[in-house]
Amino acid sequence: MMVKDVNDSHATLEFIVTVYRSEIVKNATLRIYVYDRGTNLLLRRYEVKIPERRTEGLNEIDATLSFEKDRSYRLKFLIVKDNKIADARIMSLSGLDNLIPKDKRLKVTLKDVDFQVVGVNDGKVNVRVRFYVQSLEDYNDTTFHVKAIQAESNVLADESWLRTDIHKGKTAIIESNLTVPKDYNYVVKLEAWRNGSLLKTWIEYLNLAPTKTIPKETTEKKVKFEVSEFVRTPEPIPYTKTKAPGFEITACTIALAIALIWRKIR
Repeated sequence: MMVKDVNDSHATLEFIVTVYRSEIVKNATLRIYVYDRGTNLLLRRYEVKIPERRTEGLNEIDATLSFEKDRSYRLKFLIVKDNKIADARIMSLSGLDNLIPKDKRLKVTLKDVDFQVVGVNDGKVNVRVRFYVQSLEDYNDTTFHVKAIQAESNVLADESWLRTDIHKGKTAIIESNLTVPKDYNYVVKLEAWRNGSLLKTWIEYLNLAPTKTIPKETTEKKVKFEVSEFVRTPEPIPYTKTKAPGFEITACTIALAIALIWRKIR
């Protein structure tokens, strides 16, 4: 079985049925029955004539079928001769909704996330969010949606939209400032969009009202969390929206400086 074509609603698959050419299948027909696996209703039936051959041997029969991606199927393959079943095979088909059209594929993975408190004012907390993503392909047509959702109520607290070029083999930083009420916990999502379609979603958690477990009593109690203690002055980072930061060069420079200082001490 091979995937020939995929769009938003359908997947076209090619089935290769191998038949041993003998007197049993001479003048026989391959019948394919497609059932809805949930209801067991027969949806379609196909017939393919088994090609004639003068000598015995393996014979491959190709059958291309299209399926809706929103359900699972049961397929029955029958070799019929003189209205009698000579042989049969049954297979299940599921997970078609995981087949993604080429224009909606996004080979990007999330490597890490940072939350930095940059200000507290009038019961609001300003948080800088940095998502570090890595890609297997170049993308210059993807929009990212960053949003903070209050964990218990599912209320959208803040959001931002930004467009960033992603380059193959590089680590890109998706950065946004979010302002949310303090003393709450949040689900922070990064969504990737292209041409009006949501392609991928990553989820991280920002807890501004955390609890901790007491081992002896195995209970939870509120922890006094002073968000102002985490306020930091924003520092520039050595990167652009389209290039990955040069971490390797910086690490080598620091290592060399430490080695020289150690030598002087000795």
